[in-house]
Amino acid sequence: MASSLSVIRSQAPAKCGICETDRPIKWKCIDCSNILCNHCQKKVHPELKNTENHQVVNIKDVGQPTVVELNINKQYQTELSAIYNMSYCHDDSLWISSGPDKVLQRVKPEGTKLNILSSFNTKVYSIAVTQSNNLLLSTWNSRLKQISNTGTLTDTVYHVSPFIPIAVHITSDNKVLVRGVNSDYPKQGRTVVILMNQNGDHERAYEHDQHKQPIFTDPWSITRTCHENIHVVDRVSDDRRRVVVLGQDGDIINIYTGDTEINKDRQFYPTDIVTTPRDNVIVTDMKTCTLHILNNAGLLITYYKTRDINIIFPWSLAFSPTGQLYIGCSTSKSSTTKDAKIYEVTISGC
Repeated sequence: MASSLSVIRSQAPAKCGICETDRPIKWKCIDCSNILCNHCQKKVHPELKNTENHQVVNIKDVGQPTVVELNINKQYQTELSAIYNMSYCHDDSLWISSGPDKVLQRVKPEGTKLNILSSFNTKVYSIAVTQSNNLLLSTWNSRLKQISNTGTLTDTVYHVSPFIPIAVHITSDNKVLVRGVNSDYPKQGRTVVILMNQNGDHERAYEHDQHKQPIFTDPWSITRTCHENIHVVDRVSDDRRRVVVLGQDGDIINIYTGDTEINKDRQFYPTDIVTTPRDNVIVTDMKTCTLHILNNAGLLITYYKTRDINIIFPWSLAFSPTGQLYIGCSTSKSSTTKDAKIYEVTISGC
């Protein structure tokens, strides 16, 4: 059994983060990072904006090692170069896609093999399974497509003109988040994250911060926690990426750029992001073979080195309803074979 742990390395200041008095410190808010006296924990912090769902813990628990364990249940080999996208279906099948191969497949894990149920020779940019078990997919079109359980491809109500939808995510309340880019992408232009309801109505667009500056450079993948904080993997340049975290009001509450210990030799290179059953967030760091585990405010809780259990180049992530984690991997650039692997693992501690 392999496990990794990370201890919070910073030392808490002596004064309450709200009243700044010399009252004894008893609490810490995991979401907004405030350390609190008893008075502010009971009377002041609950009255602050958007704090009703914040997680406040006893300060004695802060700094205790957080241990995450991964155990491989099954390993599957594909005939693809990489598993860029992966989404779990309610019938225990998986939708997977490979950008380099321009292949979209629905596969069913059976024993130690993947049974291919359907296959499409097409390039997709992102996929997500709806609560009705249909697949939403982004192609180079302003409207999202849908593949039904019968395999029929149709248009959906999700239209983001004049943008082209790239990343797509289904929220826990069955709304749709998409990343939209200008039609001449990758030329520099507008980039926006749009929240739509089930009727395709645009409820909110996230494009500029309170200073009217662009929030994102090149959003890559998206997730939203039950606290309704949106986490976006954002590609700043070819070798520089980050995770931008937006609060319920759309303001930036954190930007995570990796960890000085994990990424001291290799730049932080996130490729996918997913919300855990405990409402934390897992980010794949492909180049260091690391899973960064963040809380719902985007702060690092701990990390796990997947190389310790021989999972190399983790790229995509998907949870099953029972909490099993699927990790889709990439092959190395020098590889001449198409044998990207998918792992089913049990994960605990996050």
